[in-house]
Amino acid sequence: MRVGLTLEMKASPYRKQSWTDLWEDCLWTFTEAERLGFDSLLVQEHFFSADGYAPSVPIFLSQLISRTTTARIGSYIYVAPLHHPLALAQETAVLDQLSGGRLDVGVGIGHRIAEYAAFGLDPRTRPSRMEEALELLKLGWSGEEIEYDGRYHQIPGLQVQPPPAQEPHPPLWVAATTVAAAARAGRHGANLAGASVDPEVHAAYHAALAEAGYEPGSTRVSNPWSITVTDEDPEQVWERNQHLYFERWDYYRRIRSEFGDPDLDYGLAPSHDSYRANELIGDPETVLAVLEPFVKDLGLTDLVLFGPHPGIDLRGEGIASLRRFAADVLPTLQSW
Repeated sequence: MRVGLTLEMKASPYRKQSWTDLWEDCLWTFTEAERLGFDSLLVQEHFFSADGYAPSVPIFLSQLISRTTTARIGSYIYVAPLHHPLALAQETAVLDQLSGGRLDVGVGIGHRIAEYAAFGLDPRTRPSRMEEALELLKLGWSGEEIEYDGRYHQIPGLQVQPPPAQEPHPPLWVAATTVAAAARAGRHGANLAGASVDPEVHAAYHAALAEAGYEPGSTRVSNPWSITVTDEDPEQVWERNQHLYFERWDYYRRIRSEFGDPDLDYGLAPSHDSYRANELIGDPETVLAVLEPFVKDLGLTDLVLFGPHPGIDLRGEGIASLRRFAADVLPTLQSW
């Protein structure tokens, strides 16, 4: 199993910092994570958030390319329908070349109406735009001349250069929370960046893979976890930081509820303990005991650790938590 780290990289109302100090702390944490043995470092994408959540994937990946040497780097995730697919193919090919073939490309459909509105796109077109984006992204990476007549893009004989360093292209991950999104990932033969432990979501992915003719075991499957490794009483840790946990998880509840899609709704009313189940807090033995059945039952090949919550001092409590995870949990996970 491979283990990656992602950070939200956004301003917290509970910790005042300049933007440059915030970003430098995040980049420092990523480089420390490589030294601690994490397999991949993953940069998130959002647009036009008041807290500056996750700006400019390629800029931060470029910084990671220059500051790291061994860890894979990747997007987690590009909101693919908000990019021209061939421009994204070119951008990621350049990043792959610059990194020496260390790039993973994660793409997803997005789940924030405000972002679609800002780009002048109807959010109801998300699924069809995502299908077209995946088709064109792979065509762009091929280096061949492209003739394409789609619903949203007409490509009259263009060619994307340079090609990626990796052949046939960087590992492609498609994010999925729902059955439909997981099936889409399977149809395209992509790795699954799952955001659900619902067995039906994972079953839909594997069924679609098989139907499209891909061999079992030919792809990878990841799932994200928010984990704090500690010898403290987990409930004391929860009480001390629950306002930060709430900020992390209620953001997703709010933006998903705007769609009115029950598949995207956590089904939780925001309250003091709403998101307790989203946080895995405990000693190394407890953490591994909780993770093991999910890894086995869902066939996970990768785990993505959601790093310290915004508002936590990354060079203090944050890195201490990561070091404990790396020392006492990471080696076991990597042996699975």
